[in-house]
Amino acid sequence: MTSGWKSGKTKMEERKEESPFQVTDRRFWVQDKAAIDKASIPAKKYPTLVEELKMRTELAEQKLKEKVEKLHEENEAFRLRLMKDLEKRLEREKLELFRNFLEIIDNFERALEAAQETPSFEALNEGVRLNLELFLNKLKSLGIESMDVLHQPFNPHEAEAVGVVAVDDPDLDQRVAEVLQRGFRWGEQVLRPARVRIGQYQAGEKA
Repeated sequence: MTSGWKSGKTKMEERKEESPFQVTDRRFWVQDKAAIDKASIPAKKYPTLVEELKMRTELAEQKLKEKVEKLHEENEAFRLRLMKDLEKRLEREKLELFRNFLEIIDNFERALEAAQETPSFEALNEGVRLNLELFLNKLKSLGIESMDVLHQPFNPHEAEAVGVVAVDDPDLDQRVAEVLQRGFRWGEQVLRPARVRIGQYQAGEKA
């Protein structure tokens, strides 16, 4: 009895120890080792058409921006060079202008020296007249000319009337009879209008 029970208990324990179920791990990364490597390396993704167009557009915009910035820098450099060249040109023209009038100063000094050696009103007057002619010729070479308005019809764009003077010649009626201050023009532009008196004809009384 005792031995049989022991024997039966032993078999039950043996059946209990021997599990009729087997656990199988079906996770793919456990079953297939190669799948682990495949899962760790993502598949290469190619850009879509929209993404490719977007990248091309951004690249084109970047190149255009760089080109615009370069053109702006070149234009700024050109503007600075142009300003410097213009300043140098103006300096040369001013020096040339002053150099032209130095000759007039020399002539005035010679006229004064001659007047001291041989005091003569006629000699001094002639020296002043010659220097005035030289000065006017210098101005003319620069494009500045005096306006000849004497005995011409009054033109308010060229002259300023400061008075009226009686004339006995009917042809001088409403014409410039006297020039008090000479007027000058530079090309078509009036630098200074002349100051004049206008003639007014008055017929003489009959006896």
